[in-house]
Amino acid sequence: MIQPQIIDGDWQALREPLDDKARAIELAWEFARMVPSRPHVLDLGAGLGANVRHLLPRLGRMIQDWTLMDTDATVLGGVAERMQRWAHELGWGMARNPPEAATPGAVGELILFGDDMRSRLTLIQRDMSSDLHDLGIQRHDGVTGNAFFDRVSAEWLDHFVVELTASGLPPVLATGVQDGRLLWRPEDPDDGMVVELATAAAQRDYGFGPPLGDQASAVLVERLEAAGYRLDGARSDWRLSGLRARQAHLDLVDILAAQAEARDPAMADRIGAWRERRRAAVMRVELIVGHADILARR
Repeated sequence: MIQPQIIDGDWQALREPLDDKARAIELAWEFARMVPSRPHVLDLGAGLGANVRHLLPRLGRMIQDWTLMDTDATVLGGVAERMQRWAHELGWGMARNPPEAATPGAVGELILFGDDMRSRLTLIQRDMSSDLHDLGIQRHDGVTGNAFFDRVSAEWLDHFVVELTASGLPPVLATGVQDGRLLWRPEDPDDGMVVELATAAAQRDYGFGPPLGDQASAVLVERLEAAGYRLDGARSDWRLSGLRARQAHLDLVDILAAQAEARDPAMADRIGAWRERRRAAVMRVELIVGHADILARR
């Protein structure tokens, strides 16, 4: 599992174009067919809003409401700037409104508008690890989460499924779920050592209990099926090679090396040598980071 020590705006900016290129678009379209004509969608672990930027145009609805929920108010504070730039690129306008006092945890509201669309984005900072009833799933027509479910625990997921069941099993689109596949072509003799150490280092608590990590996709499928959902899935691997992916490839090598060294400082010299070899060979190899997209429906 690739995860930096701090999940901040820099990490989210790094992964947004990688996710966009890898996503299983057909699942997004299918999710769009499941929501009503004026949908209200809950995006968990919203961060800087990358998932909403990807899905909002693909829902094909003139009027949409989105709740962007995250535990980090600082990261949510960067959503407006990203959305403003994105809206401008699409020829849309954006207005910023103060949050509604009646909405607990609301830190802002954005209105995106164009000739044939209007979308309201409510930004909510909330400790999602505690009372999952406070997520308000029952007030939404669907739930999404990108690069989120590998950070939660099995216990948290059990409570989440209870809330989904109580809310009538709304559709769920979980994307960018790491599944443990991480390899280079061609290989380096120390790839396995670094990946093993880095994966162990990534198994820290993100506030939801012991994270599922690379087991997230399998456990998520199991729990959702047991609740009565029908599931569709597809691979959404990152594939990094060549000049266009060079910087992202280098950044991921650095993240893995830092994770591995944090796990076993005694191996620092060997890990450092691996890092230098991988950086030197970046234009001659392909890095594959395994991900899955999962769509759950009644």
